[in-house]
Amino acid sequence: MTKARVLAVVAALFLVAAACGNSGAPTSWDDNPDDYKGVANVGQPERNFRDGCEESGQDDLDAQVRENLADVCKCGFDGIRETLTFEEFKELDDDLRSNINTNLTEEVNQIMRQCILEESGLG
Repeated sequence: MTKARVLAVVAALFLVAAACGNSGAPTSWDDNPDDYKGVANVGQPERNFRDGCEESGQDDLDAQVRENLADVCKCGFDGIRETLTFEEFKELDDDLRSNINTNLTEEVNQIMRQCILEESGLG
């Protein structure tokens, strides 16, 4: 997978993940907890991000990445949560909702790129 392709996929994953938020507008990472994929008390932001990420990755990605997409998306969310404050995440989400061409931060690009490579065995 070329660097340009990885970046395009990263942008697509994040854009769809960001666009899949509910109108309930959580105010923290852990708001509106619920069971998710066998884990109790997963916050709405994580569920929305992972669902959107997995949904968006079904069409355009290499088979090797698609096979590991759930892990890629979990890794991406975990990395974003460790790196950004919730307010920064919401600001990026709001920017993407108002302008689909908004550039992702280099931090977010790097997180997703690394997760794609690691979780898919490409790196």
